[in-house]
Amino acid sequence: MSYRTILVHADESRHAAQRIRLAARLAAEHEAHLIGVAAIGVSREVFPHGYPAAPGSLEASYFGPLNESAARALDRFGVLAGEAGVAFEKRLVCDLASEALARMGRFADLVVVNQDDLTEALAETVGRIPEYVAFTCARPVLVVPCAPVTHFMGRHVLAAWNGSKEASAALLAAVPLMRRAVRVTVVSFRSPGNTDLEDAQQRADLTAFLARHEVQAEIIAFNRHIDGGQALLTLANQEAYDVLVIGCYGHSQFRELFLGGVTRKVLQEATMAVLMAR
Repeated sequence: MSYRTILVHADESRHAAQRIRLAARLAAEHEAHLIGVAAIGVSREVFPHGYPAAPGSLEASYFGPLNESAARALDRFGVLAGEAGVAFEKRLVCDLASEALARMGRFADLVVVNQDDLTEALAETVGRIPEYVAFTCARPVLVVPCAPVTHFMGRHVLAAWNGSKEASAALLAAVPLMRRAVRVTVVSFRSPGNTDLEDAQQRADLTAFLARHEVQAEIIAFNRHIDGGQALLTLANQEAYDVLVIGCYGHSQFRELFLGGVTRKVLQEATMAVLMAR
């Protein structure tokens, strides 16, 4: 089991190079096809048939620079992907970045985006792209941190488990990474009354499931009521994990996007990559 098609967001933000290089290295390791997607940042409802503005028109004076920025981002993506020696293609899309990634990501095994950085001036980098893509794409999303990644990601993997279908989906989505990892840990922070991973059969089933995918994992359950998001981040940082695997769970889509929750806490404060699915 491996990723065969990886989609990565290409833009002109200061984090783009790290994101693209990481996606390219994953593509090389998995012998995957890499697709770079750059969006002009205007809804496709404005230009349903692509960007048609005639040169010199008032329309072109406004939208032309956006189109040129996306084209430059794709050129940079092409250079970085070429340096990695992977098979790749470039897609310039007339749409908002979040919509383009969610729509095109349905034809990929993994979508690579960046952690939101609200200090960026680029409009397409603001808007909680990771959550939106994860909730609307039906594909796993790898969120690259804004913090520098100083080593190859995916060798030390921490997966959160709470017994939900979202956690199960995230665990399965991470199998290609975990198969190549040198250390895999599955952790559960149990609130009172939660028996997940307490039952010996559940632990055995989880261990066997991963083993059949050639993943040897340590299973840990902490029997205490604790803020799940902060606990995961603390453990991941203390033990130097480079990927945190979580399900997009905890609340409804509306509340998760606008009011917080475990997912939002992790995505806001993570300094390691986060793989999430739902």
